[in-house]
Amino acid sequence: MDDIQLIQFLANALKSATQQRDWVQVRNVDKQIASLLSSLSGQPLSEQKRQALMMLKDTHHRVNEICRQQSAELEHKMALHRNNREGAMAYAIFGGDEDSE
Repeated sequence: MDDIQLIQFLANALKSATQQRDWVQVRNVDKQIASLLSSLSGQPLSEQKRQALMMLKDTHHRVNEICRQQSAELEHKMALHRNNREGAMAYAIFGGDEDSE
């Protein structure tokens, strides 16, 4: 597989893992991308390779935005869970006092 095919493969793998919400795979593909970029560092790039890298960069930015959105959603759900748990605990404490009266 040449560099351009590898770049396209990694972009597709990143999209696929994101669509499946497979965050472990997203992280693994991201590591592979970092390794590829390190290996390409300092090398002259053909126009085709440059275009493939721009496509990969765009894909990576979109995936990064999706990850941020998912993280914000998860934080919101966790905050709701904490608030509900704290409310339930307070209710149990005060509800228990009313039962003893």
